[in-house]
Amino acid sequence: PASGGTCNDANEACGPGTCGGEGGTMLPGSNCMACHDGSGGGEEEAPRFGVAGTVFTDIDGGGEARNATVFVTDSTGQSVTLTTNSVGNFYTTRQLTPPLTAEVEADGFTAAMTSEVSTGACNSCHQCDGAAGGKLYTQ
Repeated sequence: PASGGTCNDANEACGPGTCGGEGGTMLPGSNCMACHDGSGGGEEEAPRFGVAGTVFTDIDGGGEARNATVFVTDSTGQSVTLTTNSVGNFYTTRQLTPPLTAEVEADGFTAAMTSEVSTGACNSCHQCDGAAGGKLYTQ
């Protein structure tokens, strides 16, 4: 559902060398895999993620969805089950083989992707003006 407000685009413009922060609660709503893609090198390289994103309580990013469960399955049948943290972020270093299917569950509500996707960079499409039409959310 839409929150009825303005979409929260905080952190959407973050990329390598911008915004900063450390740890699993950094930059909710940013494309995690813009930095966590394994291309950095050196001591400061961010760990390479296979799937990462942020779940919100509405399509406009009005609040974080804590303790939501994210299920992702790849083309070989491998799957991961992830739980969102205190800011709604989820991630894994496990590498999956696209295309991927995904669904989010929280408080008895389940939202499934309507099509397969070619990347685990969930927030690359789930942005205010992204291809998904808004944030990744659950009720």
